[in-house]
Amino acid sequence: MKKEKTLNLTEGNILKVLIAFIIPIIAGSLIQQLYTTVDAIVVGQFAGKTGLAAIDSVYTLFKFPINFMNGLASGATIVISSYFGEKNDKELDCSIHTAFTLAICLGVACSVIGAVFAPQLINMMSVPEEIFDMTLSYVRIYFAGIWSMILYNMVAGILRSFGNSKSPFYILIVCAIINVVGDLLLVGVFGMGVQGAAIATVAAQIISAILAIRTLSKMHNHCDGHVWRIKFCKEHMPRMVKLGFPLALQSILFPIANSMIQASVNTMGTNTIAAWSVCAKLDLLIWLVADAMSPALSTYVAQNLGADKKDRIVKGTLYGAVMSVGMIALISAILFIFPGPLGSLFITASDQAAIIPNVIKYMQMMAPFYIFYAVAEAFTGACCGLGDTLKSMIITLTFTCGLRVASILFILPHFASMECIVWIYIASWIAAGTAFATNFLFLRRKMFKKIKLSVDK
Repeated sequence: MKKEKTLNLTEGNILKVLIAFIIPIIAGSLIQQLYTTVDAIVVGQFAGKTGLAAIDSVYTLFKFPINFMNGLASGATIVISSYFGEKNDKELDCSIHTAFTLAICLGVACSVIGAVFAPQLINMMSVPEEIFDMTLSYVRIYFAGIWSMILYNMVAGILRSFGNSKSPFYILIVCAIINVVGDLLLVGVFGMGVQGAAIATVAAQIISAILAIRTLSKMHNHCDGHVWRIKFCKEHMPRMVKLGFPLALQSILFPIANSMIQASVNTMGTNTIAAWSVCAKLDLLIWLVADAMSPALSTYVAQNLGADKKDRIVKGTLYGAVMSVGMIALISAILFIFPGPLGSLFITASDQAAIIPNVIKYMQMMAPFYIFYAVAEAFTGACCGLGDTLKSMIITLTFTCGLRVASILFILPHFASMECIVWIYIASWIAAGTAFATNFLFLRRKMFKKIKLSVDK
C-alpha cells in the first residue's frame, strides 16, 4: 500500500484525521450536485421542456438500483475497512476482489434487466405518450451504462475504506467536466437531445470507473496487475451481503416514505409547493454535510475496530458527532436569519410576495432542529461501522420512515396544514437522533465487553 495515497484512521490526532477524511467527501457531494444541475440546465436550454420532462419523469427510476447497490457497497466497505485496520493483507485482498466481483455481476445484471424491460418500466412511471419514445431511448442508454456507475461507487467505497477520500473527489471533478462538455457537444452542438445527455453521462461514468480502478491498482500491491480478476471468497460474500442488505433495503424504502410526504405537500396548493421547493434548495448543504459524516464515521469506526482500538472508536465518534453538529448549527443559523434574501434568489420578483413569507415560516421552524438530523447521521455511521447494520435499518425505518408515514396517515388529516407536515419532519429528526445516540451508547458498553463484534464473526 502506498502510504501517500492512504489515510490511516487508526493513528494520529483524531480530529485532524476526521477533518482531512471528510472534507473531500463533502466536496465530492457538492461536485455531483453541481454537475447534475448543469446537466438539467443544458438539456432544458437545448432540448426544450419535452427533453427536460423526458429526463425528470424517470429520475427516480434509476435511484432504486443505484441506491440498493450503494447499500451493498457500504457493507463491503465495512468489511474491507476492518481488515485494513487489522493489517490483514490476505483477507484484505480477498475481500477487495469479492466486492469488485459483486459489483461487476450485479451491475451487469441491472444493465441487462433495465435495458430489456425499459418499456414496461416507463409504463409503470406513467410517462405521457408524447414523450414516451424520447424517454425510452434515454432510459435504455442510461441503463446500458448503469453498470459503470455501480462499479465506480463500489471502487470509490473501497478507496475510502483505505482512508483515501481524495482520489474519489478528484475523479468526480474529471467526471463532472467530461459530463458537462459532453452535454454541450452532443446536446448543444450536434442536437442529439436526451440521447446525447444519456451518452455523455454514461461516457463520464465509464471513464470515472476506469480511473478509480487504476487508482486502486496502484494503491494496493496485491491488486496490482489483476484487479479485474473475478473472484468470490465464500467467507466474505455472505458477510458483505449480511451487512449491506439492511442498508440497501433502507435506501430504497426511505424515498418511498418521502414520496408519500411530497404527495401530501402537493395537495397544499401551488404557492406552498413552490415555497417547500425553495426550502429544499436552501437546506441542501445541511444534507450534504450530515450525510457525508455517516460514511466517514463508518469507515473510521470499522478501521479502528479491526485495529482493536476501542477508546479511539468512542472518542472519534463523539468528535465526529460534535463536528457535524457544529457545522450544521452554523448553516442552520444562517438559514434562520436570512431565509428571505436567500429564498429570493430562486424566485422571480413577481412571485416573491406570495412565496417568500412561507419560505421564511417553514425555514425558521426547521432550522433549530437540523442538529438532530446531524446527530442521527453521525451515530448511524458509527453503529454501521461496528457491524450493527440491521438494527440501524430498523431504527431508521421505525423512527424516520414509519413515524413520517404514520403521521401523514393519522395526524395530518386532523390538521391539514403545511405546518403539520413540517412538524412531522422535525419529530422524525428528534426521534431518530435520540434513538441512534442511545443505540451507540448500548453498543459502546457491549464493545468493551467483547473484543470483536459481528463484523469479525
